[in-house]
Amino acid sequence: MENHIKIIEAIKEYCLSHLGAYEARPFGEYPICYKVMGKIFAQLNPQENFYKITLKCEPEKSYLYRQLYPGVIVRGYHCPPAQQPHWNTIDLDEFSDQEFLFQMIDEAYDSLINKFSKKAKDKLGNLSKIEFKHTDGEDPDFVTLCTKLDQALDEIVGKQYQRSKYHQFNQRDSIHDVILAYNNGEPVACGAYKRFDENHVEIKRVYVDPSQRHMGLGAEVIRRLEAKARINGYKWCVLETGRLLEAAHMMYKKAGYQIIPNYGQYAGMEDSICMEHKI
Repeated sequence: MENHIKIIEAIKEYCLSHLGAYEARPFGEYPICYKVMGKIFAQLNPQENFYKITLKCEPEKSYLYRQLYPGVIVRGYHCPPAQQPHWNTIDLDEFSDQEFLFQMIDEAYDSLINKFSKKAKDKLGNLSKIEFKHTDGEDPDFVTLCTKLDQALDEIVGKQYQRSKYHQFNQRDSIHDVILAYNNGEPVACGAYKRFDENHVEIKRVYVDPSQRHMGLGAEVIRRLEAKARINGYKWCVLETGRLLEAAHMMYKKAGYQIIPNYGQYAGMEDSICMEHKI
């Protein structure tokens, strides 16, 4: 099993080395999935009794690889029939060619992004400049970006709504899960969540510097927050945003969020909109 651990770590590191790739667990503890812009290209099962990886694949190659390694490379074990030509499952107990395995991971990644629209590919290219960091609410860069967020909100809605009543809901000491985005070493975007209840987290403090907007960075931060929350066992995300913040509404709507009745502390606040998304 010691050798398995080394291979598992090598697979994880290699999957994450691809542009825009991040870890997610949308189906529970296993499989460990690797996504790009919300789409899966690899699914790793590291259990001792089910040591396999399922990779996206072009149909012609998927059939060829099954012929070359009968019983070792098979159709995606969990996929419905219509999707099985596009996925291969490799039995890692029986497959020892790591170089070829990494080649198939490359092909899985390419198979995914080659089907992206030009707009999505452009956004992925922009994200190549960005580095992401997982931290907490006391990180100085998070503090800086939150200050910019509050200044921007004051400019947009401060004259119409009394924003001070929201400050009690945005205290950083209650936020333990933060994602920061950097461009050339400068913090340019952030997002966070905090526990709401056993199944829900509340998305907080999502901000993108004006110079970095219109490249999909806000949506990417949200996707990564959702993936992190799901890894930690949560099933839903909820959030509150200002009724006047149309750009934020559109971003969350595109990310799959739906408007719900105002929850908890936001009940009765007419200037707020609450939303939720199952992750």
